[in-house]
Amino acid sequence: MVLFVALVISCRKSGNCDELYLDCSSRECIAYWEYFTFRLMDKTTGADLVFGATPKYTANDIKLYSDVGRAFSIHFDLDYNSRTILVMSARQEMYLEIKGADIYKLTAQFREESCCNSRVRTLWRDGQMICSCCPDAISLSVR
Repeated sequence: MVLFVALVISCRKSGNCDELYLDCSSRECIAYWEYFTFRLMDKTTGADLVFGATPKYTANDIKLYSDVGRAFSIHFDLDYNSRTILVMSARQEMYLEIKGADIYKLTAQFREESCCNSRVRTLWRDGQMICSCCPDAISLSVR
């Protein structure tokens, strides 16, 4: 019961769990964006591996794919202002490859933000839940 209450409180605090009722029947989207914003953090120290004081990785060291064979890449940008990695065309299933590290399978569940975009609501890495009611910028711990 305590865990359930904690989850409800955390969802309300983040505001990222509320499902919106959107009547989009009269709206045509030129593009539909599925946002995934994240940071790569060191699993042991918690240091930011891209934007930290001593970054370990650059954009060239990070690859994101929509298929297990890693034939179809997903574009991302580094946002230096918010110190995050921004994906605007995320998928339900993605594969994150980091130079010199493992390949991680990311599974996402999205929530609607508006008629033309959604954002990651729940994220799993290799079958383990990273967050539910995820914040707008998700911290991913890697080796």
